[in-house]
Amino acid sequence: MNAYLRLIAFDLRLYFRDWMTIFWILVYPVLMLILFGSLFGSQEGLQEGKRYIDDYVPALCVMNVMSVSVFTLNINMIQYRESGILRRFRVTPVKRMAVLLSHAVQGLLFAVTGGIEVVIIAKLMWNIDVTASGVWQLLLAIVFGSIGFFSLGFALSGLTRTPGAASGLAMAIFFPMLFLSGISYPIDYMPSVLKAISDFIPMTYYVELAQGVWTGSSMFDYGLNWGVLAGMAAAFGALAVLLFKWENH
Repeated sequence: MNAYLRLIAFDLRLYFRDWMTIFWILVYPVLMLILFGSLFGSQEGLQEGKRYIDDYVPALCVMNVMSVSVFTLNINMIQYRESGILRRFRVTPVKRMAVLLSHAVQGLLFAVTGGIEVVIIAKLMWNIDVTASGVWQLLLAIVFGSIGFFSLGFALSGLTRTPGAASGLAMAIFFPMLFLSGISYPIDYMPSVLKAISDFIPMTYYVELAQGVWTGSSMFDYGLNWGVLAGMAAAFGALAVLLFKWENH
């Protein structure tokens, strides 16, 4: 247990030295919040009596999970492999699951921190409603969804060898999910073709779940959404373990 805690502390120090990690988790969501909140924040939301900003805040919180997954975890794992850190771990009692769990802890810490930052700024700028029920249900959704999305990031890290290639692959996954899952633009207003595509994107179900529980619905009303996230966790979790590499060759 002590060895595992030391591994987490070691990884945490390295993560804080990476300015790209800080940007994607703590700066990018705030820029998105200020931009879209300023443009559309006071407009009518998807649910009666709600504003656009009420739906946008939980969507940004789960977008942060996706950012951590495809950018931070994916690229940092490759940097660890490229710099030989993983190779050195290989000759120690540290197992691959311990490495993955340590990075997942860092990712969850950053995702929750980024979410709290978004909620605080939205409360100060747009006086959004923050309820205890909404907070703990959204937190549960963030933690549960993180299992599947972090596994996706780990699986991606096994497909490329360099941070540059990983960054390109991450963008190819991140931006379609960003624009087609309802984070930036309500799915109800999309053309029918894009609506059909959004049905096949796991992020769509994650965003719908987060927006629902944040604005007052019960988490038990979203069985399909929980099921999609659970299936994603199982599929990409298996791939993450299978594709894990200690070194590039």
